[in-house]
Formats: sequence, C-alpha cells, structure tokens
Amino acid sequence: MNDVFSFSQFKAKQGTWYGRIISLWETIISIGISDELSDWAKRRTRLLNGICLMAVISLSTYCIAFIDKKFAIFFWFSLLGLIVYAAILLLNFRRKYDFACHFFSSFNVFYYAFMSISMGLYNGAEYLIVPSSITSMIIFKNFRIILFYFFFNAIAFVLCKFSFTAIEPFLVMPIKEGLYIPNQFLMFTILFLIVYYFKSENLRQEKLLETQNMSLAMEQQKSEKLLLNILPRETAEELKQTGTARSRQFDSVTILFSDFKNFTLASERMSPEELVNEIHRYFSYFDSIMEKYGLEKIKTIGDAYMCAGGIPDENTTHAADVIRAAIDMQQYVANLKKEKIAAGEIFFEVRIGIHTGPVVAGIVGTKKFAYDVWGDTVNLASRMESSGEVGRVNISATTYELVKDSIPCEYRGKVSAKNKGEIDMYFVVV
Repeated sequence: MNDVFSFSQFKAKQGTWYGRIISLWETIISIGISDELSDWAKRRTRLLNGICLMAVISLSTYCIAFIDKKFAIFFWFSLLGLIVYAAILLLNFRRKYDFACHFFSSFNVFYYAFMSISMGLYNGAEYLIVPSSITSMIIFKNFRIILFYFFFNAIAFVLCKFSFTAIEPFLVMPIKEGLYIPNQFLMFTILFLIVYYFKSENLRQEKLLETQNMSLAMEQQKSEKLLLNILPRETAEELKQTGTARSRQFDSVTILFSDFKNFTLASERMSPEELVNEIHRYFSYFDSIMEKYGLEKIKTIGDAYMCAGGIPDENTTHAADVIRAAIDMQQYVANLKKEKIAAGEIFFEVRIGIHTGPVVAGIVGTKKFAYDVWGDTVNLASRMESSGEVGRVNISATTYELVKDSIPCEYRGKVSAKNKGEIDMYFVVV
C-alpha cells in the first residue's frame, strides 16, 4: 500500500542532496505513525505532520526576518506559532492524535484571524484560514465536528474581511518587499499537500481495488478449476448459469470398469493410511491416462475405477480411445508389479472390462454434485470387468464391432455373466 507522501522512488538516490531531504521529510511526517493505526489514521497523521512541518519552516523565516528589536512583537508572534506547530508534532509523537487535530484546527482560526485583523488588509493571513478549513474536513471523521470547524473557519474568514472596513490595524509594520512570501508559500504548500492527499488516496484505492480484483480473479480461477475437476465443462457452465444441470441422453458411449485383485488381502496386511496412499498412487496415474485420451473419469468406489469415452463431447473414436487407455493402465500396473515383487512388497493386479452402448449422463441432487452415468450399458461394462481376467482387457461384442479394424482382439466365446446370461466377449491382444 502507498501511504500519503511516501516518496519511496527517491530512496535509491538517498546519497544525493535531494535524496537526503526526502528521507528527512519522510522521517518527520511519519512521527507518531504506529502499526496499530488504521490506514486512514496514518494518512491524516502524515497530512497533519506535513502541514505543521511547513508551518514551522515558514515561521522560522519570520523569526529570522524579525530578529531586529523594533520588530520584537512580530518576532514573538511568529515564535509562538512556530512553538505551537512544533508542539502539534510532539503531540502526534506522543500519540495524542485527536488532541493534536483539535489543537491544530482551533489554533489556526484564532492565530490567522488575529494576525489578519491586527495587521490589516495587506497581510493576507485570512487566506490561510481556507486551506486550514479544508484540512479540518479531512482529519476528522465525525460529521458534526467537520461541520463545526467549517462554520468556525467561515465565520472567522468573514470577520477578517469585515474588519478591514471597520477596524484600524493596530500592529502596523513597515512593508518590506517579499516579507509575506512565506505566508503565500505556506498557503500553496498546504493546498498542495491536501491535493496530494486526495491523489494518494485515489491511487491507494485504485491499487487496493486492483489487488482485490486480482485476488477475486485468482479465487475464481481456483473455484473454476475445482469445479472442472469435478464436473465436465459443459455441465459446470450450465450449473453456474442456471443452478441446475439437465441430464442428457447419449446413444453411443464406451464405459470402462477396473478392479484390483488382492485388494482384500492387501487391506488386511496394510494400515488404512498405507492402503489409501497406494490406491491414490494407482488412481492418480489412471487420471493422467484419462487426460491423455480425452476421457471422462466418472468415479471411484473403493478399489474400482470407472471412466467413459464419448461424453460429454460426442465423438466416433471413443471405443478405441478407451481401449488404448485400458492397455496403458494394464501396462502401468504390470510394471509396478515387477517393482513391488523385487522389493518384496504387496502388489496389485487389475481386471478391466469395457462395453459400449447408450447411457444417460448428468448430475442429481442438490449437494455434493457428482457427474454420473446410468443405463444398462453401465451394468454390462461392470459384468465385462467381473468376467475378465487379471492383466487382460475384456470387451463386449458391441465394442469389438467398433474397433475390430484397428485393434487386434481374440474371441473368447460366450461367457456367462451374472444376471445377463451368456455374452460374447473378446480379449484385446497386446
């Protein structure tokens, strides 16, 4: 965050004379700033410190100009102002922030009004009441306090102007060329600091908004990625836009089921954490295979892994894509089996079954959405897996008809499947 009057771009040049001045300026206007202050409190303290510092500098020039005894009253008057503004800096240093703000706002009205009335028209001190009034509006939040100081300053300004026609100045000073330049310089400096305050605040708000937008965009990307990790893009978009996602009928989809042999034995000999980690290792690799062939992972149930080809984007290669994915899965499990045997560890073997047919796909329920498929095709794919053999990819006759010209297969004959009777099955030849 960029604080008001923070000239950090000059820090690299602190060896130069203006770099040292900027460094000193930042040190002084940061008097009293502590971490527990709010951003707004830090900014108003910096503004007040900056104005008081410039007032001290301007009044110091008057003290030097009025060092002569014949200007003694003006010297002491300038010294009074110098001491008061230095005292306000001290109050901020002592963390008496509210008292410092009230002291500043009240003193300005009396000090510049008295200076204007007592010295007459040519002094121009009444114009310092204007930026003082604006400053009071900035350093307070309470509307009643702001309104009070606004009218207080406005009345004082009007009285000063009225006094020029009703009251003779009683502290008449010989006019010297350039004598009141510090007053004019102070007025324009205060106005500059006020304008810079608002500019810095606008920049701060813009950067804050930009940061918030970036954070929001990052969170949106995370949510988007998480949603797409659960649901297909088409379904996710429909869910975001309408709050629901209708189910779709697909005429030709290839379903794959896989199941581990020795899973029950492994679960008895491994701790639950070790078993879950091992399953995670296999399924994570299976996920990468799904991504490689553009397949849709449906779900896992225990040690069973289910995926589909041809949904949600329909295509004509889904049967071959699923079979090639199954071959990669079998190859990975076989390679890992060799490593496990060599290390004397428990290994898994996998059965894979594949069937092609019509399904209905979508999500149901209102919580914990999950993309799923339904239909007899799913049941037959499950029978292909349970009727298969470890290390082999077992496919139905329907799937075979779609890939027979591109993928070599061997006919198994009619195999009895639970609740389905005898079904023609084929093993993929690797």
